[in-house]
Amino acid sequence: MGSYNYYKMLGFFNRKFKISEREPPPDVRDAFSQYAVNGPHMNAEQLARFLVEYQGEEGRTADDAAEIIQKIHHRRQHLAKHNHLYLDLDGFFEYLFQDDLNGPLNTQVSNDMSAPLQHYFIYTGHNSYLTGNQLSSRCSEKPIIRALERGVRGIELDLWPNSAKDNIHVLHGRTLTTPVTLYKCLESIKNHAFVKSPYPVIITLEDHLTPELHSKAAEMLTEVLGEMLYYPESGCLEELPSPEELKHRILLSTKAPKEYLESRQQNEKEAPASPSGKESSEDESSVKETTENEGERINSGPGEECSEASTSQPGGTECPEAEKTNAEQRDCVEAEKTNAEQLDRVEAEKTNASEAEKTNASETEKTNAEQQDRVEAEKTNAEQLDRVKAEKTNASEAEKTNAEQQDRVEDEKTNAEQQDSVKAEKTNAYEAEKTNAEQQDSVKAEKTNAYEAEKTNAEQLDRGEAEKTNASEAEKTNAEQQDRVEAEKTDASEAEKTNAEQQDRVEAEKTDAEQHDRGEAEKKTDAEQQDRGEAEKTDAETQDSERAKNDPGDEGGDASTQSALRSGGTEYKRLIAIRAGKAKQGVRQALTTAQEKVKRLSLNEGDLEKAAASFGTDVIRFTQKSILRVFPKGTRVTSSNFKPMLGWMHGAQMVAFNMQGYGKSLWLMHGMFRANGGCGYVKKPQFLIERGPEDEVFDPKVAVVPLKFTLKVTVYLGDGWRLDFSHTHFDAFSPPDFYTKLFIVGAPADCAKRKTRIIEDDWGPIWGEEFEFPLTVPEMALLRIEVREYDMSEKDDFGGQTCLPVSELRPGIRSVPLHDKKGEKLKSVRLLMRFQFI
Repeated sequence: MGSYNYYKMLGFFNRKFKISEREPPPDVRDAFSQYAVNGPHMNAEQLARFLVEYQGEEGRTADDAAEIIQKIHHRRQHLAKHNHLYLDLDGFFEYLFQDDLNGPLNTQVSNDMSAPLQHYFIYTGHNSYLTGNQLSSRCSEKPIIRALERGVRGIELDLWPNSAKDNIHVLHGRTLTTPVTLYKCLESIKNHAFVKSPYPVIITLEDHLTPELHSKAAEMLTEVLGEMLYYPESGCLEELPSPEELKHRILLSTKAPKEYLESRQQNEKEAPASPSGKESSEDESSVKETTENEGERINSGPGEECSEASTSQPGGTECPEAEKTNAEQRDCVEAEKTNAEQLDRVEAEKTNASEAEKTNASETEKTNAEQQDRVEAEKTNAEQLDRVKAEKTNASEAEKTNAEQQDRVEDEKTNAEQQDSVKAEKTNAYEAEKTNAEQQDSVKAEKTNAYEAEKTNAEQLDRGEAEKTNASEAEKTNAEQQDRVEAEKTDASEAEKTNAEQQDRVEAEKTDAEQHDRGEAEKKTDAEQQDRGEAEKTDAETQDSERAKNDPGDEGGDASTQSALRSGGTEYKRLIAIRAGKAKQGVRQALTTAQEKVKRLSLNEGDLEKAAASFGTDVIRFTQKSILRVFPKGTRVTSSNFKPMLGWMHGAQMVAFNMQGYGKSLWLMHGMFRANGGCGYVKKPQFLIERGPEDEVFDPKVAVVPLKFTLKVTVYLGDGWRLDFSHTHFDAFSPPDFYTKLFIVGAPADCAKRKTRIIEDDWGPIWGEEFEFPLTVPEMALLRIEVREYDMSEKDDFGGQTCLPVSELRPGIRSVPLHDKKGEKLKSVRLLMRFQFI
């Protein structure tokens, strides 16, 4: 307690406190007098007129009014002497204060539900399985159940292998959160998905599974969800169905398995772990982009793009961009597996000095420039073969005479011999790739040639002795040293002369590797021409195997793993209804690329802020065709949330929130989805869906927008705190001192706040104050209401809150129920308010 409460305590015995009876405010008395024309009672016909004319409830009849009167009599039975079909002033006031009979919002679905799915805001959760914070809380199916019962339509599950890699856990990866099984989560979704709303549930999966577990996940999904599970038979959707068409259906949204493995490898190399400790992946990875007009780098979440990177669907063909990517990757994998000499080449590149020592003493002493040229020339398999042979010949010649060594060096430097060597090397490479059997023979032959000098201990000793002899002889006589120096100088000059030609050849070879001209060379062989179709399948399997090897959750890349990736991955991929896309070239490129098929892109809150500031209209254009998901940044370890209005103003359908948290941002989320009968889908306003005659779209940054109307709010009184709170909750020695705060949250031009005066020492405060809020974009405006108890020395106490969508406010005198900090409705606390549109 502060000094203010202390003085209250000193004057406690001199002050009189009473609990005043709730009385109708003047506006209620006037309305009753206006419609109860026959005396002190209002009959059903008169009440029906009041409902239509004063409250704006079109279509209300005398039968409806009679039903209301019956309910009020039943609730006031201990006060009513006779059960007549009329209301007195107290009964009329009682009716107005019943939020279930006279609430501020329509409880029925009122939006058109036949538009495509991307035309709706969707009630979406983030890490829906967590019971508390993002680092150490328990994972459970219970938060999922609570979210579904509240009306949430978007559930997120993070899938990870268990320790034995034979089952699937749901948990926040790389944190201390304790897991829950995927089976439990799916069972909970199945049993509670449509308790609150019949409209579709979207499960977004963050996939960290091994290829074998993709098959298990597909089995589990089809077994548990059964006919509820919706997926397109023909692959990627060209147009999303409507919520009406998808009633009682469940949709999956994630990246295809191969795309995940690829992006995961890239993220592990490039992106650090998120501040929360969660791996950078489907919802935590960032994509960097440099734009001309932005002046900053933009990080994006793992958006995943079907049209750019998805693989083929059953019975369909692969997306064109995916074919190019797969072809390049297959060629790379094939090139890596051609022979073991590539490994020798890598070692040669890393240790140029040791390679030169193995060749001969003269090669060891060559200049760095010649060694680099040599390393570049050794990048093809055929060159390695001939070079090994040449090195063997050079070694033997070095052991015979110094004159033969000089001849060999000059022979190597001759341009004609280099060209012949290149042709011979390419021929050997083409021959080595004819068939798998020939590849194996080539590998063996290449290994044999590479270590020909090391086949026997005698040859190794002879070579070592020859090198030692050359070295010792060089040290013994000055004449030999001078000859060697001169020979090295000659080599350097010759290398300089032919350097340009070697660089041209190396550049050409690099270009060949990048453009995969090896594919054309393969066409020259009969075996490749006949079995090209089979080879492509084998390449795809090889690619999958290589990726699986790099997957930390995979124990190997053997045939069984490849088979699992093909069968399990294909079935798992087939179940994905909304493909998540990847912003490969940056956020803006992903937003503006022509979209042939529907996709979902994910951005974290920071990326959205940057995108909205730099190219907000591009964001809106994207959301007119596809789905944008925005999720909290990783530093929100306490499960707090960001301000959702920026995402909604730019058309983002899935603004994902930590529903297990609480705070003002979450109150706004609750308020938005109280609209449309609380079904979890709210139709976006037309200005976010349509384009103008010049193909222009709504720009949230435009400062001057015409005034649509003014919302007039009257706060009459409040009641119910003495029933829901203890008498000492707010103040130990006196009744509370309540005041009400009003906020408009929406377009920047519409944002405002107001506050009533403080009513001291009263459990049932009566304010009777009016406030006006001019609105330019009322379709997006939310009215946030908060009651606080004034405290002079400490922070004011919380007394209840609610948030209401302005576009769905019912005019007239209404009972407004209040909620606690977590959004749960208080049993008795409510305000009597009036809403007018002028």
